[in-house]
Amino acid sequence: MIAAGQGEGRAMQARHWLAMAACALLCACSRVPQEAAPGTAASPAPVPDTATATLQAKPIEASAETGAQAEDWSLPGAITATTTYKEFEARFGSGNVRKEHLTGAEGIEYDAWILFPDDPAKRLELILDDGPGPRTVSQIRLDNPETVWHDANGLHPGMPLSEVVRRNGGPVEFSGLDWDYGGTVTDWLGGKLAPAADAATLSTPILTRRDGLPDAVDTPSGDAPFRSDDKRWPDIGHDLVIGELLLAWPSDEDE
Repeated sequence: MIAAGQGEGRAMQARHWLAMAACALLCACSRVPQEAAPGTAASPAPVPDTATATLQAKPIEASAETGAQAEDWSLPGAITATTTYKEFEARFGSGNVRKEHLTGAEGIEYDAWILFPDDPAKRLELILDDGPGPRTVSQIRLDNPETVWHDANGLHPGMPLSEVVRRNGGPVEFSGLDWDYGGTVTDWLGGKLAPAADAATLSTPILTRRDGLPDAVDTPSGDAPFRSDDKRWPDIGHDLVIGELLLAWPSDEDE
């Protein structure tokens, strides 16, 4: 049995892990001039490219077997923080929703509802709030580079850092790699992807080394901020890719 103090500590760690990216982006947002932020986060104008066009061309086809309704794979879409498990079953089919207990950074355990758990390309983690009361969705997580899902700006796992920078219209700041919270994009530096102050959702890419990158290739590491235009790493636009994408709804604790 876990002691009360220990359990509370783990809960606090879990809340820190799940809210870290959202807090970082809210702080960054406060430093962005108003004219630099897009109109709203709910419906930003996506930057078209071949990858995004391909993703949007693969809707979920409704069928009697799945009960799934048509989707354009753009997040959060119809998913909200208060969507219930039964509502997910009704929308995507009872066989396409599953409850799982997972392990994250620093060994933190958390509960999630998984959409399409047996289809790697469609799998979507809906991380649950650990607070009292009915379970609600606190974050959406993607980590498969072959996923069909993407955020409203077309960001998705597997996208090179250079493409993130192109869509942002300028460099981004991120934490160094090789620790539990490494690679998190913490500041859009006034770019087009910076969330508005009243953004309905926050999208946070977490960078990692691309598959196949030789171990001898140096990349920024450690608990310190780095910029994508750092001349010490002229190839990081190619060497780093989005490893995970997190979407969250701002809460009172993030303000």
